[in-house]
Amino acid sequence: MEAKLQTGEGKEIYRQRKKIVEPVLGQMKFNLGFRRFHSRGVDKADGEWTFLYLVHNIKKIYARTMAKGGELDDLRGELRVAYNPA
Repeated sequence: MEAKLQTGEGKEIYRQRKKIVEPVLGQMKFNLGFRRFHSRGVDKADGEWTFLYLVHNIKKIYARTMAKGGELDDLRGELRVAYNPA
């Protein structure tokens, strides 16, 4: 792994990680106060993680809708689009 990271391509991929993954994890830790899993077992921890991502995404959709001057009905429409695959 270390050898892969030393290549130009490996460095570029790792550099992209700062933009894609780490900000979301930092936001979840700071904004939602997530520090550790409260459930035991992989399945329960996976469910807890899924719930955290769901809350994170709903908050993003809410903020985007309200920034456009939206109403609660607009938010419902956005959530239907996001969570009801066609």
